[in-house]
Amino acid sequence: MSRRPLRWVSALFVIALLVAGCGSPGDAADSDEIKIAVVGPMTGDAAQYGEDFTRGAQLAAEQINAAGGVDGKQITIVTFDDRNDTTEAASVAQKIATDSSIVASMGHFTSSTVYAAMPIYKSNQLPLVVISASDPGITEQGNEWVFRVSPTNNLGAEAMADLIVNELGLKKIAIFYLNTDFGKTEREFFTARVQANGGEIVLDEPYQPDAKDFSSSIIKLKNAGADAVYLSSYYNDAVLLIRQAKDAGVETRWFTSAAVLSPQFTEIGGEAVEGVITNRVSQGDSWDAVAEAYRAKYNDDPSPFVIYAYSAVQAVAEAARSEGTSREAIRDGLAKIQGLETALGPLTFDENRQAVYESFDYLEVRDGQFQLWQP
Repeated sequence: MSRRPLRWVSALFVIALLVAGCGSPGDAADSDEIKIAVVGPMTGDAAQYGEDFTRGAQLAAEQINAAGGVDGKQITIVTFDDRNDTTEAASVAQKIATDSSIVASMGHFTSSTVYAAMPIYKSNQLPLVVISASDPGITEQGNEWVFRVSPTNNLGAEAMADLIVNELGLKKIAIFYLNTDFGKTEREFFTARVQANGGEIVLDEPYQPDAKDFSSSIIKLKNAGADAVYLSSYYNDAVLLIRQAKDAGVETRWFTSAAVLSPQFTEIGGEAVEGVITNRVSQGDSWDAVAEAYRAKYNDDPSPFVIYAYSAVQAVAEAARSEGTSREAIRDGLAKIQGLETALGPLTFDENRQAVYESFDYLEVRDGQFQLWQP
């Protein structure tokens, strides 16, 4: 007698066990918790941002749970480390998306890691709420499972170009930018706006994410005759570049992307970053209350990334409250959000599932802190 039928029976039995172990996306709707994944760089040079994501999400979950949760269900935050690496981001996204107990994911940090993870979330029908990656193209792909609460980098870059050229009258601009999706797209928008405003880019200098020595670029800067420098950077490389330039005798005005907005920028930068100007989306009415609760819990000031993560949890909670706690229900609920009161102000997603922003605050480093810039 042939043993082939037995092998087929065994194979079917194994498959049945695997299916039973994995469950289905709808299983979470019957759970007593609403489990949200928070994913980003929890280790490495960008770990501060991952910590901001986690703390903001945890604070929102704790406050919502203390108020009774979402129809009695408690929010649970689970964190994943993608090390800000595209390969790891895809691997972690697969792990998250195939866990049927998770009903939504929040993250990743950079546009590159989001692009690596997006197709995986889509194929597994898991909503992703982006809380920092700023390439406008992320929400222009027609992917109905991707939402974003943070502003796109064209908005911030164009607002900075308007301030530098139109309000301050600085016409000759040098730009340093990370040679990544984030840096290149922001540089594109900033440069176009400067030129539209009648300004001139006198130095256009990319650098690699692992750059530590900017001496050759600083020589170019000293010879460029720039009235101002704009950095499309994160806080760690921005501090290095500014400090090295000032040590080399460069005297100019410094402006940066909102990506530097972290207490680490002023703590590490010290005197070197005094006078640096950046921007952020205008604060909502409850921003101060969230910031106060954050200080009480962590003895630190929240960065905008904390507030984005906090607001993303608020949005997921509202979606679950209005439509249900399955993945599909949360996706549908997010798409319907209009004017939800969050720490960012009234939150509305447009037709591309991008949060709508209309105004920015300018911030200047004074006395070791980001403070509202005074014209």
